[in-house]
Amino acid sequence: MQGIEFLKRILKHYSVDVALAVVFMLVAFIYVYDQPTLLSAIARKVALASAGLVYYYITRVFKVGFIEWRDPYDKVYSVVLLLYIGLVFALG
Repeated sequence: MQGIEFLKRILKHYSVDVALAVVFMLVAFIYVYDQPTLLSAIARKVALASAGLVYYYITRVFKVGFIEWRDPYDKVYSVVLLLYIGLVFALG
């Protein structure tokens, strides 16, 4: 049952990101000349970005637990961890 709750939390936090990615992918797909190349590039970038965000969330849950967002250090630690993982995925 904990896995279902975990999946619900992921969908709760990233549902807008998924919807925007789908909309903008369709818009880009309509207006590009070389559609297979664009689709391949989008798939790679979305996969890397999604993997980074999911890895960030899982790492934060394991290191800090579920954050209540009451204390200021919760936000600071979360943002620093997000920036670190973003740099790793961007430069790696």
